[in-house]
Amino acid sequence: MMPSQVKWEKPELGWMKLNTDGSCNAAAGKAAGGGLIRDDMGNWVVGFTRKLGNVNSFTAEVWALRDGLILCHQMKFPAVIIELDAKALVDALSNPRSSNSVISPLFDDCKLLISQIPHVRIKHVFREANKCADRLANSGHAQVVEFIIHSAPPMDLVPFVEDDSKGVSCSRLCPVLVPFC
Repeated sequence: MMPSQVKWEKPELGWMKLNTDGSCNAAAGKAAGGGLIRDDMGNWVVGFTRKLGNVNSFTAEVWALRDGLILCHQMKFPAVIIELDAKALVDALSNPRSSNSVISPLFDDCKLLISQIPHVRIKHVFREANKCADRLANSGHAQVVEFIIHSAPPMDLVPFVEDDSKGVSCSRLCPVLVPFC
């Protein structure tokens, strides 16, 4: 393991970035999801939170992604970078034959919504580069209504959004990749 600097990065000019996350508290039997869309300057476009109830973490991740993709579709964004810290979901989306019988309708919705965006990139990021989506997902546990759209960042999230826009990084221990000979 080697220390690396990890940060949220602005998308290229003309692209939007969707970060989503799911949150699961198995002991309490609660799950939630959330995420946000930012423009190529790092500015907040829209955010969302969803209270889910008793589902597993993978299902919470897929719900959050679906919610974010629906917003991207409604806003007619032509180019979207999707960042997730759920590697299993990124891998499933990257495999065209992938399916999951437990959450197939949700997962299929995500794949359909992705196919309707002209330019899409799906990327796995470390949790530290997804902290705004993580905080939104966690806040979904306490909300009274099922789904909330945030036209501006909640006050407690403002410093994190600003740090991301400024390129503030944090240190993380990452595996060292050894090239093949």
